[in-house]
Amino acid sequence: MSETQADGLRGRSGRSRRRKERFLEHLAKSGNVSDSGRFAGVQRSTLYHWKETDAAFASQWEDALEDAADMLEAEARRRALEGYDEPITYAGKVVCDPETGHPLVRKKYSDGLMAFLLRAHRPARFRTGQEEISTAPVSINISYDDSVL
Repeated sequence: MSETQADGLRGRSGRSRRRKERFLEHLAKSGNVSDSGRFAGVQRSTLYHWKETDAAFASQWEDALEDAADMLEAEARRRALEGYDEPITYAGKVVCDPETGHPLVRKKYSDGLMAFLLRAHRPARFRTGQEEISTAPVSINISYDDSVL
C-alpha cells in the first residue's frame, strides 16, 4: 500500500483501519469484493457504507480494482505470448516420462487471448468486422393498435 493510500486510512479506529487495509490489499489481488470482504472479516454492507462515506477509501477501492485488472491483463498477455504447460494425457491418464517419472507436457498458447488483447489495445486495426455502433438517437413508436403492425 502506498504512503498516500495509508494517509487516507489514518485517523480512523485501529480495528477499522486494519480491516480496510486487509480488504484493499486482497481486492488488489483478487478483484472480488465479496471474497475480499470475507478475507478482511467485514460484511459487504459495511464495505459499501465505508465506500459511500469515505472518499479516500472509495478512491483506494477503485485503485485496487485497477491493480487487479492490470494483473489479469498481465496474465492474459503471459499466456498468449509465453504459453503455459499442459500435461499430455492418453486414455484419460497423464503420460509420464519412463526415466524420470515426471509428467510430459506440451507448451500451449492462447490465440483467443492474443486476439482479445489486440482488439483491446488496437481496436481500429483488429476489430471483429463489426461496424462502429451509431450514437444517433433511435426513434421507436409504440402503439396499442395491432393494425399498425
